[in-house]
Amino acid sequence: MHSPADQVEIIGLMAAHESAVAELYRAYGSRLPEHKELFEGLAAEEVGHARQIARFADKVRAGSVHVDAGRFSSESILASLDHIRGRMEEAEETELSFAGALSVAIDLEDALIERRYFEIFEDDTPELKELLRSLEAETEEHRQRLGKARERERGATR
Repeated sequence: MHSPADQVEIIGLMAAHESAVAELYRAYGSRLPEHKELFEGLAAEEVGHARQIARFADKVRAGSVHVDAGRFSSESILASLDHIRGRMEEAEETELSFAGALSVAIDLEDALIERRYFEIFEDDTPELKELLRSLEAETEEHRQRLGKARERERGATR
């Protein structure tokens, strides 16, 4: 098992990842005002995810919750953060289309589901089970909401 400090670091990076996704969605909403409601709603939910994840840092420090810190390396989460920051720079510096923003957002949400991002916690407490179920369900809901927006966009451009 990894040290509590390693586990807290992973939780902090995961929360920072969720916050970075929120910032990206806010940038999309700012650059695409006709779709601001969609992206601002997603951003607010990502901020909530970051808070929910960060709240478990104290439980890790106390030893009541354990994180499988080997499941994701700090380096892999940092690389994903760099990727998100790169998409933010693109959103701010280049021509941004709604289809392009949707594509990036769907890819991000898909990656979280496919990598089982929220299965990093080792414990089986009811509180933790509920948190993980909620995070996964909300991420799946984001993916579906974005997919529906993409389908409407494709239909509008035909």
